[in-house]
Amino acid sequence: MSDTQPRETQNDRIDLSVVHGHLAFSRFPVLVGHYIGDTFAGTEARLDRALGFRLTERRKLGLYPGRIGTCAILVDPNCRPSGAVVVGLGQPAGLSIGALRETLRRGILAFMVESLDRGHVGSADPKALMGLSTLLVGAGAGGVDRNSCVQALLQATSQANAMLAGLQKNGARIRAVEIIELYEDRAYETWRAVKKAIQNDPLLEEVFGLPPRFSPREGGRRNAPISPDPNWWEPIQITMPPVGAVEDRSLSFTVGSGFARTEARTIAANLDIVAPLMRRTAQNVDLDGAPISPGRILFELLWPESLKRRSAEEQNRRLILDEQSAAFPWELLDDRRPWMSAEDTNAPKLAPPAVRAGMVRQLLQIRFSERVVAARGKPKALIIGDPGAEPMKGFGALPGAEAEATALAELLGATRQSHDVTLLVKAAATPNQIFKQLLGQAWEIVHISAHGVVDYDMAHADGVNRLVTGVVLGGGVVMGASELSKLPVSPAIFFVNCCNLGMIDATAEGKVRQEGVEGRPELAASVAVQLIQLGVRCVIVAGWEVDDDCAKAFGLRFYSEMLDGAGFGEATLQARKAAYETKPDNNTWGAFQCYGDPDYRLRVVSAPPAAADEADQFVGVSEAIVAAEQISGDVNVGLERDLKVQQDRLVRIQGEAKRKGWLKSAPLCAALAEAWAELGALPEAIDFYSAAIKNEKAVFKLRAVEQLANLRSRNAVSEFRKGFAEGKSPADAIAAIQDALCKLVSLTEAVGPTSERLSLQAGCWKRLAQVQPSDPGANDALTRMKECSELAVKLGGNDPDYPRLMACNAAISMALRDGTACDSAVGKDLQRMLEQPAPDEADFWKLIRSADARTNVAIMNGAPGDGGTIRDAYRRAWRYTGSPSKMRSVTEHLEFYEDIFRGGADETDPTRQRIRAWVAELRQFIESEFLAK
Repeated sequence: MSDTQPRETQNDRIDLSVVHGHLAFSRFPVLVGHYIGDTFAGTEARLDRALGFRLTERRKLGLYPGRIGTCAILVDPNCRPSGAVVVGLGQPAGLSIGALRETLRRGILAFMVESLDRGHVGSADPKALMGLSTLLVGAGAGGVDRNSCVQALLQATSQANAMLAGLQKNGARIRAVEIIELYEDRAYETWRAVKKAIQNDPLLEEVFGLPPRFSPREGGRRNAPISPDPNWWEPIQITMPPVGAVEDRSLSFTVGSGFARTEARTIAANLDIVAPLMRRTAQNVDLDGAPISPGRILFELLWPESLKRRSAEEQNRRLILDEQSAAFPWELLDDRRPWMSAEDTNAPKLAPPAVRAGMVRQLLQIRFSERVVAARGKPKALIIGDPGAEPMKGFGALPGAEAEATALAELLGATRQSHDVTLLVKAAATPNQIFKQLLGQAWEIVHISAHGVVDYDMAHADGVNRLVTGVVLGGGVVMGASELSKLPVSPAIFFVNCCNLGMIDATAEGKVRQEGVEGRPELAASVAVQLIQLGVRCVIVAGWEVDDDCAKAFGLRFYSEMLDGAGFGEATLQARKAAYETKPDNNTWGAFQCYGDPDYRLRVVSAPPAAADEADQFVGVSEAIVAAEQISGDVNVGLERDLKVQQDRLVRIQGEAKRKGWLKSAPLCAALAEAWAELGALPEAIDFYSAAIKNEKAVFKLRAVEQLANLRSRNAVSEFRKGFAEGKSPADAIAAIQDALCKLVSLTEAVGPTSERLSLQAGCWKRLAQVQPSDPGANDALTRMKECSELAVKLGGNDPDYPRLMACNAAISMALRDGTACDSAVGKDLQRMLEQPAPDEADFWKLIRSADARTNVAIMNGAPGDGGTIRDAYRRAWRYTGSPSKMRSVTEHLEFYEDIFRGGADETDPTRQRIRAWVAELRQFIESEFLAK
């Protein structure tokens, strides 16, 4: 059922609709979900941008939902959409329909309570209808199935309204719910799922009624992409029960992929076989990549078959681990099976999986102790390398650690000047000085390159040997878990490049707890776990002794990427690549275990634009057509209007089409023409429209002919104005405009008039008057402009006020040029447009109608008008919708007034010049505010 208008509900039923469109055009605040440790990707990222990155701010402050039942409410009527309701979805592997229903109900109730507190509920204004726009929360990659998500949403809404009824407050209920789907195929699937859920549940049918509405809206796209969002990191939860005999231990995998969660796969993890391989890994016994290397064998032993089959997909992944499964070197797993390698020995050597795609770790069920402070001034970095002030027997000098620390201090300090750096190396790095610095400042970055020990038997000052784990500082001092727990502020990044500290040995932890080593009842299994428990956002630890050159390359690339604005996941991927490229046969690239959120970023700088992807994107020409059409749509959506990005996308589409010989396709040329036109590139658009129409086997819409004529007419005026100061003759412009007008007239005679075709003819007459304002034919052209516009009004169409406004333009221009009174009907039409309520839709022309009407009233009255109100109206519309081509049409119309009032009766000259100056100022504002490159 397609029905774009909200309907009257019976018996207090909830108005339910499925919308195929962009979230920018949502009628209400948008309900979304967020998993623990997940990135901001797709719709959630767009919503964050629409709300001025205020969701990101909450996340940085540790106030963002994650656990089931948590939520965040942000309502701002001045934004489009007008707010967000974010609910926590817990861990991807643990989401069930019951948990989803619970967290949705809590989020809806919290939103309603917030609305009650703000006084938004109970208003007599029909536009104040309480409702929610919502994604199909939980149905994303790694979630539950679509039907279950629909059921949970409808039940949660129904239950929330039942609970709100107990408040006995006027209007305290959800009255409308719209489910937003960007892609057409998913919108249809969701509508069918909604209809089925209501049909199968009499209670839901009583609450919502049947059938649900289907509402097409602006910004919708055809079909969902086959490839996943590159900003999404596939969650893989790996757990290892601590009970049972060692030989019976198993690993349980729960994998999120596609649009339904893959249930847990359990495989045996025989530690008698695995443990020796892990020791060989730490000792670098075998060359990395060899058929019998530990990484190769561990891949066959530990990785489920379903993941082995998908290994070549090179999907970014975040491993959600418990303390038992974190002991395994997952980064080292190697899928390069020799029997599947290329026969061509000259082919480039394939890199291991963790070098081909991102891999980060997150710990499951960790108790966090957030110690966040607002940094003041320049961020600080503490770099410690090879503490050698008080050497200890058995721990030699580490020149590589010293060189690494020095190089990193140079990068962060003198080279990039991003941080105030404190460098402690060799003799300067005394245990006392290290603790003074570590505990005395709020550090954004702490980097330590030193010896490390795990469960090491060390003699203390009292002569008693005790087991210690931590960083060796010299003089019998080891900085372990209890010392780190005293950090007054959690750093953003803690990088510990010490051999063995990445190991998480749950058995050793249990033993330590039982024996009360060093008198600490709660000793973390490793430095890594302790740092994460302290709330450090990103932790990097080395699982075994690393190569100096590779470690230095890893560190330099990691910090360079972070300073360039890359997310933690991307920075660690590029760092692994740097380490691997330094020495491909050394496994240091796999030693670094990286814990944190993949999209965490430092606050130093913003990311540079990504390099263009030259790889082919399309299999067939139809895919290229859809991609070009998507650009036309995206350019008209405020949230998607990054003109440089869209133009680069279009250039890549055009380049690939040219390489593959697809530019002979008329539909593709028409799609490229429309995209270039929306970007404001009129010559390119004209070329592609011409190519589409001239094709012998052309199959295209009549709109292509209409737009070609329109663009040629517009471009003729643009070229004439460029040469006007040099005294350029209008002859060429007149010829081009007349040619465009003849084509439109011929098309109208052949297939019949429409409001659009008559309006385009009126535009040509307007431009003929514009390029020859002092010619006697100018008034004749204005008269024909008015006549065509009035005929277009009589035909109706989707927006009859558009040609009506053009008729007003013509009437005002003729009256002011001649010094005569303007028809009173013009003033009435303009006043009616001014008094119309702001439209609740995504039509750019309707959104700026009041501004255009106010501009014409000011001109009719001799200007100046209320420029501030007019400018604000254009700003509001541009934030929401519109393309450079549409906004350029606004400035072209202002240029029309500048040019047409060059001519006229002598006695009207002072008024005309005053109007021209006022209009020019308004045009310059629009160009600088919205169209500046």
